[in-house]
Amino acid sequence: MRYRQIEIFHAVMTYGTVTRAAQNLRVSQPSVTSSLQHTEAELGFALFDRSGGRLVPTAEARILFDEVDRAHESLLAVDSLCERLREGAAGHIRIAATPALSQRILPEAITNFQKHHQRFTFDISSEHSPAILANLGDRPQSYHLGLTFGLEEDSGLRAKSLMDIPVYGVIPKTILAELDHQPSLDQPLDLKILSDVPYIDLYENEPLGKIARSLLLKADVAPASFVRVHDHHMAAALVHNGLGAGILDALAIYNLKHSERNPNMQIFKLPGNPTLPITAVFSQHRNQTYPVRKFMSCVVSSLETALEQ
Repeated sequence: MRYRQIEIFHAVMTYGTVTRAAQNLRVSQPSVTSSLQHTEAELGFALFDRSGGRLVPTAEARILFDEVDRAHESLLAVDSLCERLREGAAGHIRIAATPALSQRILPEAITNFQKHHQRFTFDISSEHSPAILANLGDRPQSYHLGLTFGLEEDSGLRAKSLMDIPVYGVIPKTILAELDHQPSLDQPLDLKILSDVPYIDLYENEPLGKIARSLLLKADVAPASFVRVHDHHMAAALVHNGLGAGILDALAIYNLKHSERNPNMQIFKLPGNPTLPITAVFSQHRNQTYPVRKFMSCVVSSLETALEQ
């Protein structure tokens, strides 16, 4: 007997009539009658005697019902387990994210996730991309999920692209005020202007640093950098403090705007409208549970909300 046949037979035996069985199963009476007929045909013996419009269980049906009742209870337990797994009734998730994602996006994603999965606990680490990628193995204490920017194709990890965010040129308003020629806000920034102002550089082992270097090489520009940093937020803070121009992602700019009332920063589009991919990464050998997949969707929602502002 298949699951649906067990379910219908159990309902008719429990409720006594086709009508009540159909009501409790939320199906039509003809579908219940048809299922019983097909089941009897497959079994090779009658389950009910039809008398005066009533169904009277046969001796075979009463014997079968003992086993069907146990099977039905087991199937209900399986359904309940599936529901708990789908909803993430309880569990623990270990996550590592870059500082840029940890500052505002990750707290928002956790808040949204906890609205529906209140019994979950988290271990959260803020790491730069190389450290995240090095700790996504199969060891018991390795991260279930890493949130970073981009991913090398030969990393040996699985990856899911969550979103591509814009990359902009940024110049302190205090530095712009001293320039003889003001760049247009309606056109992509001529990167040659970066040769005339102090420049805040990013390490090239970070994806944003690679994008910045590629843009500068293509424009044949070699700005004079006085500092080089890993952290996007530190770069944004240095621009805000008026120490130099830089190339930053929309998320770093968003975070600065929410920490400073009047950011000392003018934002410019860049040639080619470059973007920086935000990526979820995990071990090749670690299956992603429903709660982890659901958490990734919360991260995407938080990113969309942030970048709309």
